[in-house]
Amino acid sequence: MHDVIIIGGGQAGLALGYHLARQGQRFLILEAAEQVGHSWRSRWESLRLITPCPYNDLPGMPFPGDPWSFPTKDEVADYLAHYARTFELPLRLGTRVTSVRAEGGTFVVRTEDTAFEARNVVCATGPFQRPHLPLSMERASPQLVQLHSSQYRNPSQLPRGKVLVAGCGNSGAGIARELSASHEVHLALGRTAASPRRLLGRDFFWWAHLLRLTE
Repeated sequence: MHDVIIIGGGQAGLALGYHLARQGQRFLILEAAEQVGHSWRSRWESLRLITPCPYNDLPGMPFPGDPWSFPTKDEVADYLAHYARTFELPLRLGTRVTSVRAEGGTFVVRTEDTAFEARNVVCATGPFQRPHLPLSMERASPQLVQLHSSQYRNPSQLPRGKVLVAGCGNSGAGIARELSASHEVHLALGRTAASPRRLLGRDFFWWAHLLRLTE
């Protein structure tokens, strides 16, 4: 019997594990991937965080690197793997959860070949698990290449010519910027609020930290 089972071994699951360990809780982290940081390593090749190093810390361990550099996706993955090893978090890799059921006042968490019992379960798998493609390929031209950001790796995947990037969040903006060097890029976005990256010579996150907007 565990006090807590955490489903997902990304940054949220690892950070929660750190705090549970400090409290002496009996817990287990179940991660579907075969390595810590897999979701970061599988993103597009040029991906960097929009937050400088000091604002990417998990509890108990500073994020390494120059304070005003922006880590690559692989640096984030390496940090997460190092974090799990440093604090010796109980982590089972390659363990995909298939169901969670409440039974007799506890929870039974089933994987493909095992069942675990726990008093509490935390789902830390992240909010964006199902890619959404706005255009049905049944209605599109056979020549149209349509990729979700989770499938995009580099500009060579797209033929020369015009590219429409639907959405201008962190992923859309980063991909559009990269593609602009080799393609004619058009952006489709809603009423997105924008803020300057630098103000009075300081990075936006410097001001956000000063004003306690990051707490």
